[in-house]
Amino acid sequence: MIPYVNEYDTPDCKTLAETAKESILTPESLGLDRCIQCGACTASCPAARFTDYSPRQIVKKVMENDRSVLESDMIWSCFYCYSCNVRCPRNNSPVTIVQVLRQMAINEGIGVERLSYFLEIGEYLAENGASKVPEAGIRNMERDLGERWVKIKRNLESIRSEMGLDSRDVRDTHGEVQAILESTGYFDREKWIKAKIQEKRIIRLLNTNYCSGNEKNDGDLSFESDRKYTGQEALIV
Repeated sequence: MIPYVNEYDTPDCKTLAETAKESILTPESLGLDRCIQCGACTASCPAARFTDYSPRQIVKKVMENDRSVLESDMIWSCFYCYSCNVRCPRNNSPVTIVQVLRQMAINEGIGVERLSYFLEIGEYLAENGASKVPEAGIRNMERDLGERWVKIKRNLESIRSEMGLDSRDVRDTHGEVQAILESTGYFDREKWIKAKIQEKRIIRLLNTNYCSGNEKNDGDLSFESDRKYTGQEALIV
């Protein structure tokens, strides 16, 4: 079990639906029990337009208490825009449910390798008292935004000066942020996550060497797919 698991995030309940409803992340008004599987959430979802992600399918699996959803790639495609929440006629919140499912998966060591991108943020925050974009994110932005963005980043200080802005400054927190992260168990969690990531890499390496083929988890949850609706106009309710 991951160190310092917050029982309020993922309470020990009999079903996925109960866990989602009892989590501190979840509003009391959550309409999970009122879900009619209308698909408004998927029709509204930007991620569903370009991937196999379907909040409707995820909610269905939760209502059926099918724990295989914790191992699906699909729960990692949401980027918390809350469009599904806004458009749901029953006041359900698939985005909130996904947040609970992700934490449950992490608690069981599932999907922890997806956190490697973010570890640098916590380490930089502890050292400097400020956040940063991970190096991998910078490389992606250079690729996606091109030379103009790179030029702005390289000349940011002079640009800020021309605009009358102060020079960027990372304030000295005198170790306060470091102390907070230590007292809340962040570094223990980070150590556990790094160990799990390394364990996953070793297992993947062994499987690559000794297995003839690899199965691909594409997010299909073994019932009717919403993929054919991808790219359609959002349903307004």
